[in-house]
Amino acid sequence: MKCFDLNRDLTQPPECELTLVRADTMFTRLLGLLGKRAMAPDQALLLKPCFAVHTVGMRFSLGIFFIDKKGVVVKSIARLKPNRVAVCWRATAVVETAAFTNEQTEALSLAVMRAIAQTQLS
Repeated sequence: MKCFDLNRDLTQPPECELTLVRADTMFTRLLGLLGKRAMAPDQALLLKPCFAVHTVGMRFSLGIFFIDKKGVVVKSIARLKPNRVAVCWRATAVVETAAFTNEQTEALSLAVMRAIAQTQLS
């Protein structure tokens, strides 16, 4: 996530950019982030279709955004620790990011929705 904070008002969330990596085949969805030591802060993994994720075998916590069919974030988890499961029945896709703080939720939710909209256009 690239957050531009030069001379910004600290009461406003930073603007962020995410690069989405799609995991839309059986193999890429199965592999996911397993074996990675960390996740780049400006990268995100898009799992579609998906309504549940796990961090079994992961070495680090993840930020999770559940997305509905309109591309709107319907649920977010700032820090899903290793060996945990998260489910959102309304979701049709999930975006996994580096773990984040609760204060970053709004800015990252907007960045995720922008990245998804750009992905759907291309």
